[in-house]
Amino acid sequence: MSSAYAFIKGDQPERIGAATLLGGASLTVLVASPLGTRFHGVESGILIIDMSILGIFLWLSIRSTRFWPIWIAAMLGAEVVIHVALVIAPEVVPRAYMHALALWSWFAQLVLVIATWRHRRRLMRLGVDAPWKS
Repeated sequence: MSSAYAFIKGDQPERIGAATLLGGASLTVLVASPLGTRFHGVESGILIIDMSILGIFLWLSIRSTRFWPIWIAAMLGAEVVIHVALVIAPEVVPRAYMHALALWSWFAQLVLVIATWRHRRRLMRLGVDAPWKS
């Protein structure tokens, strides 16, 4: 729902963010380990996806005029740290690992919704909201 809102009401940065989060969620489902072993060790496929998405949001934070991509990049950085922490402390309960990753994903969706709403407010107030730095 948040991605649909960003696609419909957002500008290019919001749409790129929405496509990235939606694509990342879809790919995560495809690369996750089989149900019996899921989250019992580092989910390397999910880690690669999280690092790729982190790169996209870092790029967005540098190129766009928006502040919100750096917030989502920070959340994705936290997800990457969670993967690394599992290497350091492999005795973590698989369910805790899964929920720790999911928590940041939900916050990222919330940030995208708020960012799109703020974009709409700037458009109504100023008539323009330049998406990219010149």
